[in-house]
Amino acid sequence: MMKERMGNFKVKNYYLAEIEHVGDEIKSWSWDIYIAANDEKEYKGKAMAPGKGIEVPWTSLGGQNLLEEMMALCEQQMPKHP
Repeated sequence: MMKERMGNFKVKNYYLAEIEHVGDEIKSWSWDIYIAANDEKEYKGKAMAPGKGIEVPWTSLGGQNLLEEMMALCEQQMPKHP
């Protein structure tokens, strides 16, 4: 797996998000979400769930709502872990 270079990206926004996932039971996790940008207006996001040991690595973002895009990526990780 080739590692993507971050280049000159700078963190522009930090969010603490509470995300609920409805499966067999409702799970609510806290996530630290970082959104970074470079001079060419390219965006990347990263997220960590403290205490869960789960991380969404730096990922290229391209949607209209970057926070919603990151929250969806976080939620995708939740059913995989107790």
